[in-house]
Amino acid sequence: MAALPLLLAPLALNVGKIYPIDLGGPSNQLVHAARMGNIARVRQCFLDHNLDDLDLNSALDAAAAYAHADIVEFLVRFGATDLESALLSATARDHVKVVAYLISKERRHPATNTREAQTLASNLGAFNCDWLLTVHRWKERR
Repeated sequence: MAALPLLLAPLALNVGKIYPIDLGGPSNQLVHAARMGNIARVRQCFLDHNLDDLDLNSALDAAAAYAHADIVEFLVRFGATDLESALLSATARDHVKVVAYLISKERRHPATNTREAQTLASNLGAFNCDWLLTVHRWKERR
């Protein structure tokens, strides 16, 4: 029984990360708008709040997971940097257009975890992304 508080203490410290406390906060509004594909609301979040108050990487991950390529591009232009996680989210759901954008060599800093993404695609049966990533990795080796 004495061990129970010790087990629950770390969970209590992370409650804000696991279950957001402020559901109406700036980052939560941005992530929700990105997940829903509402580009107008995403832009409004940038106008209403300071950039430091917004979690661009979580919004990028949500937009990539739901195949909102225009929002993915918008967030990357405004400073979202966790392309690796976004690549895996888009790959898991076979969103080829988003994956193609994230690994594009035309971009300054493309996502680099293509091997992990290809493995994920092949294991989940995301055939379109598997082919795209196979061709991309083959071209890199040449």
